[in-house]
Amino acid sequence: MLTEKQLNRLNKLLSTRKFKFKGQIIPDLPESMNSDIDYKFKIDGYKKMTSVGEEYNYALLNVVITGLNDRFSQLLFTPEDNEQGKMIAKSFENRLYKFYSNLNLEMTNFLRMFDSDVRTTIDSLTFDIKEPENITESRMSRVDIRNVVKDVVTILKRGDEGYFYLPKDVSSSENYEFKKPKFIYSVEFEIRLDDENQIKTYAINADYSSEDDVLEILIVFNPKLFSLDFIKQNFYQIIGELNEIVAHELEHAIQYNKGERTFKAQLKNSFNYYTQPHELKAQRAGFRRVAKLRKLPFNDVVRDWYDTHKDIHKLDNNKMEKVIQIIING
Repeated sequence: MLTEKQLNRLNKLLSTRKFKFKGQIIPDLPESMNSDIDYKFKIDGYKKMTSVGEEYNYALLNVVITGLNDRFSQLLFTPEDNEQGKMIAKSFENRLYKFYSNLNLEMTNFLRMFDSDVRTTIDSLTFDIKEPENITESRMSRVDIRNVVKDVVTILKRGDEGYFYLPKDVSSSENYEFKKPKFIYSVEFEIRLDDENQIKTYAINADYSSEDDVLEILIVFNPKLFSLDFIKQNFYQIIGELNEIVAHELEHAIQYNKGERTFKAQLKNSFNYYTQPHELKAQRAGFRRVAKLRKLPFNDVVRDWYDTHKDIHKLDNNKMEKVIQIIING
């Protein structure tokens, strides 16, 4: 155990250092969801604790997380202050033992350069995260997107297939109201099982009908996987996709209600379709929403969607890259 003088010197050194934790934060998740976390720590003192029937002096570690540099830890530790964010964070909070254990081991190994017999325990863990840069998106549009996604998630949590009419199936309201431009709309939401066995896990699609101001949302599930447990396990991805597609289609709703767009048959050529001015604007709105939700760079969100949705856009790699550059560079 260090003397008080040694401890003060060590804490002074620690105050100038920033540490980084990289690795698995939740057991059994893929490497793509490994964490990248910045932190600082100091020793607040010692406490006698029992281990394997013997009593030892444990250094009490005061840890401050200063940076969350990956999408998963951002969503887990700094969720949006709404039902969606809290639901995702809550679903993982009981599985953080591996993170705390590995983080504690990292600090122990560092401190053994100064005290070869040191034993440690995390006594306090707090966050001091800088606010992310704001993404250009009106507060009202964020509220509208959030309200629709919240109601869809409420239906999903029931774990039943079928047709649902929102918001009236979850509240007393008949319609959603958009403020600027002012218009009302409703949502027709369908949960369907894929009887043709073409869907590996699930697929989400949506369309805005300007004739009756209805946002149609469809989620098709593989019938072998469909269950409430499966839905909960995939909330992170499902909610992200819902935010993107709802923002995208509400942008089209705004275009219709501002008179900027009238109905036209969908183009068969994928490149021409995805590079239409109104479609580019809607895509940017959807991708900005995901970037805001997951605290990710806008460019990464765009590229990730096109890389993982080739079955939808059906663009070859060359044309896909051209579309990505058009969206990113405006």
